[in-house]
Amino acid sequence: MSNEDKNLKTSFQVLTVSLTLLVFGGAIWIAKEQMGERIREQVLARYAQELYAISLVHQVTMAESAEILFMDDAFDQLTVYGAVAELSGAMGVRLYTADGDFLVSSPENIAEDSLSAGQLEMARAFAPVSMLNDALPVEDIFWEPLLEELSVGQSLTVREVVLPVHVAEEDELLGVVQFLFDATEALADIAELNDGLFQQAVFIFAAGGSVIALLLSLSFARINRIHRSLAKRTFALKKANQELALSDRTSAVGGVASHLIHGLRNPLAGLRAYLDTGQRDGDDLSTAKSAAKRMESMIDNIVRTLGENASGVIYELSVAELLEILKSRIEPIAAGHHVQLTVISTGGRELDNREGNLVLLILENLTQNAVEACEPGGRVAVHASKTGGVTVFEVSDNGGGLPEAVIGSLFQPGNTSKEQGSGLGLAISGQLAASMRAELTLAKSDENGTTFRLALAKRSA
Repeated sequence: MSNEDKNLKTSFQVLTVSLTLLVFGGAIWIAKEQMGERIREQVLARYAQELYAISLVHQVTMAESAEILFMDDAFDQLTVYGAVAELSGAMGVRLYTADGDFLVSSPENIAEDSLSAGQLEMARAFAPVSMLNDALPVEDIFWEPLLEELSVGQSLTVREVVLPVHVAEEDELLGVVQFLFDATEALADIAELNDGLFQQAVFIFAAGGSVIALLLSLSFARINRIHRSLAKRTFALKKANQELALSDRTSAVGGVASHLIHGLRNPLAGLRAYLDTGQRDGDDLSTAKSAAKRMESMIDNIVRTLGENASGVIYELSVAELLEILKSRIEPIAAGHHVQLTVISTGGRELDNREGNLVLLILENLTQNAVEACEPGGRVAVHASKTGGVTVFEVSDNGGGLPEAVIGSLFQPGNTSKEQGSGLGLAISGQLAASMRAELTLAKSDENGTTFRLALAKRSA
């Protein structure tokens, strides 16, 4: 492993630890905030419960001393809860009807206000409720002409406690009372609890973070050991695959050579017949020249294919480029047979030169067979396309089709429809296709012509 790779791995491990600690810290912070909110609610609920209990006890005490007669009287309610406000240190109190309509406030400089729907609903359920109102304008609390130490525009944080008004141990709602407190004490209690909660969160993060960092370090050490072991195994496997690939390549090259060499048999037979004939006319000479030219072409293909495979040089070849090469090789043959050749490419994946050479050999054989199957003036078309990620080549002619006897064992050696054919061309082409995990099939054969299809396997990632 290079120093750059080691540095990259170290950076990744540091980043992983940092992100893990960040997520862990974020989770602790969220939990701390949620717990802080619950503590705030519990503190406010405690204040409300305490004041509720005090108000009920004070009501009973005043009733026993005959200071009040009827709690459904607004004056009696104000007497009870005004006294509770003085005892508890409230800034003032507001009284409302059971429907939430404002009645009266004490002292008189407490401004008129209204209950929220939630506060009224809690009062009807005989449940005390407390809440903090941050930065309320002074004029929302105190009647402006009676302001004393406070000025207009100043803000206050107020703790509201809303209680149901009813006779002790009875469940008839007579009204609603709202106490107003300076929230300084409550904020101090909440802040103290939050400080303690923050210290605990810091301790948990420090302790938990240390454990996490240690566990991750041990995990990375283990992963590195496994990685080194896998690297050794991968190297050994890569070496074995290279040897296997070399073997496969050698086998493929052998198939290519066999294909080309067997392809020489026909022109050699024609040339030999010409040489063995004592009397030679113009047709014989033309046949001999054609045979010699075909042998020359095949020898060139042998040298080119074997040379590229032996060199180990790899380059990419597009389908369009491959078909142009095919066209340049087959067009002279088609012209000699007075056959029109059409080559069309509408898509397909790129091939490396080794795979391209095998495809070219297969297509050359198919296309030459198609040309030879046509009468003068016939047509041969080679079409490349991409369907569902699979690159497909089709070679079509408008000849008379293949005999039924040939179709049954089409890719078997010795099976041919040509008078002087060896029957090896299609058999070797089928073997070459199988060696590259491609599929060579007869797509169509009837009185209108023949179509062969070569479907290449998808390139592995």
